[in-house]
Amino acid sequence: MSRPIIRPNQVITNGDMSQATIISKPNIIDNISLISYDISWSGTSPVGVMSVQVSNTYSLNVDGTVNNAGNWTTLTLSAATNVSGNTGNGGIDVDVTGFYAIRLVYTKTSGTGTMNAVVNAKVT
Repeated sequence: MSRPIIRPNQVITNGDMSQATIISKPNIIDNISLISYDISWSGTSPVGVMSVQVSNTYSLNVDGTVNNAGNWTTLTLSAATNVSGNTGNGGIDVDVTGFYAIRLVYTKTSGTGTMNAVVNAKVT
C-alpha cells in the first residue's frame, strides 16, 4: 500500500502583493499528517501576514473543477509568519490537522511585490 503524499508543487505563482489578499490553490489533505509551505517574495517594501485556512466543506467534482467553494476557517499557528522587507522567505509547518482541505492566505498591510509558495505534505 502506498503512503499518501503531496509532492512539492506551486500553489502561488507570481502572486500580486499589491492586492488586499492572495489565496493559494487549495489542497485536499485526506490521510495527510504533515504539510508545509515554503514562501518567497520580492518587491517594494511588501508588508503583510501569512495565514493558513482549512475546510471540511470544500469539494471537487470528478473532473477537478470546484463543486463547493466551502467555508474556510483560519488556523491558529504556533508562530506568525510575517512578510516584510524587499525580499525574503518564510515557512509554515502544519502538523496533524483533521480537516479535508487546506490553503495559504497572504493579507496585505502595505507595499507591492510578487509572491511564490510551494506546498509539500506527507504521512509520518
